Parts: sequence; structure tokens; C-alpha cells
Amino acid sequence: MMPGHVTAADGKNVLSVSAGIITSVWQPGSFVDVHDAKDAMRAVAQVSGGTPMPMLSEMTDVEISAAARYEFAQTTGVLAIAVLGSSTVDRVIAAAMSRHTLYPHEFFTSRDDAMAWLNNFTSSGGQPDGYADGISALA
Repeated sequence: MMPGHVTAADGKNVLSVSAGIITSVWQPGSFVDVHDAKDAMRAVAQVSGGTPMPMLSEMTDVEISAAARYEFAQTTGVLAIAVLGSSTVDRVIAAAMSRHTLYPHEFFTSRDDAMAWLNNFTSSGGQPDGYADGISALA
């Protein structure tokens, strides 16, 4: 694992690892295109040492292109993603991102709730109760 922080997407994204969870913080107001997504996924591999881990992705007020959403969905570098946002728009973007993922993906407005959900993936190494068939439903 890489110590400290790794910056990606021309400084729009900062990643770090703590207690077996990757934290990815996107700068509010950012637009994420496919090149930013690819760079962020390279940074995930760098910060995790290539070992898939659960991730908290803070994406408040971030716009993501369709191509970038698809790129994020194809990653094999994460076990699960909790998207942390604050608005209905953030929730809709998170739902759009989950359409093609092969890993659990949930939206949260509470950091504590998101971390509690992600901890299910660090302690047991499996899927949390109630998760089935590789697709997570966002309410």
C-alpha cells in the first residue's frame, strides 16, 4: 500500500487507505470524464497495492459523464463502493453508476452509515446480509 495520499484526475480526486478501506474524495463541482475515471482507477491500484478493497467515494456535487460511469463500473480494483453524497442529484448519479457494476454499490448521506456498511467487507471478507446476485438496489 502507498503511504499518505495519492492524487488523480488532475487534482480533482484524492485517495488514501485507512483500516482496510480506500477513501476517494472528489472535489465538489468537478466534472469527471472517462480520462479522469481511468486515472482514478490507476490511483486506486496504486494506493491499494493492487489488492481489491472496499471504497468510500465522496462525490458531493460531482458530474460524471456516461463514459466515466461505465469505466468506474468495470473496475476490478474494489470489493464494494459506498458513495457518499448529500443531495437527490448525488443519489441519482450514484444510481446511474451502479447499473453495470459487478460489485456491491450503495448510496449514503451519512459517513458513519457508509463506513459501517463497508466494514462488513473488511471483517468478514464477504458480502453484507441482504446483498444478493451481484447487483445492489438503490432506493
